[in-house]
Amino acid sequence: MTTPAEHQRDHAAARVSALQRQLRAGLAQLPEPAAPERTQAIDVLVAQAELLLRTEREAEEAKEQVRLARLEAKRGTVQRTVLYLAVAPVAVGMVSGALMLFGALGVVWVLLALPLLGAGLRIAFGPLGSTPTMVSRRLRGAYAGALAAVFTAAALIVPGGTAETVLVILAAITTAATAAFLVQEVR
Repeated sequence: MTTPAEHQRDHAAARVSALQRQLRAGLAQLPEPAAPERTQAIDVLVAQAELLLRTEREAEEAKEQVRLARLEAKRGTVQRTVLYLAVAPVAVGMVSGALMLFGALGVVWVLLALPLLGAGLRIAFGPLGSTPTMVSRRLRGAYAGALAAVFTAAALIVPGGTAETVLVILAAITTAATAAFLVQEVR
């Protein structure tokens, strides 16, 4: 199934092809230089060439419309995906903050929870860029943020010891990666 933009692009490309064939046929049938009809034939060919140029411009515009439509469709899909993925970092950041407020966690956890919460809010509510690179960076940031939330939640659940230390380190690394993706996105 083709979209209207793709249909318009295909139609414009077909018109360009037909005009090119007509122009070649007209050039092949051009009368001898001494013939009086030559001027009229050249005028017709010039008019066809101008029409061909306009049609080629329309075809290029139609291709651009297809590209923009595809990008917009991808942006919509990515926006929904990152919104769902942003729930995890925001929720884990808020739960960590609540646990710190009630004294269940030490204040050191704020170094992990606050960036995670900020990244989750940026992922969820920040404007999505207009280029494919910006869109893919936001998606990578959302996946990294969700992974950071998983590591942070696991570190909160696992009792103290080596496993908790490893999970905290992994959570810090993925939180930093999330922040890096989000900083790259706006550049």
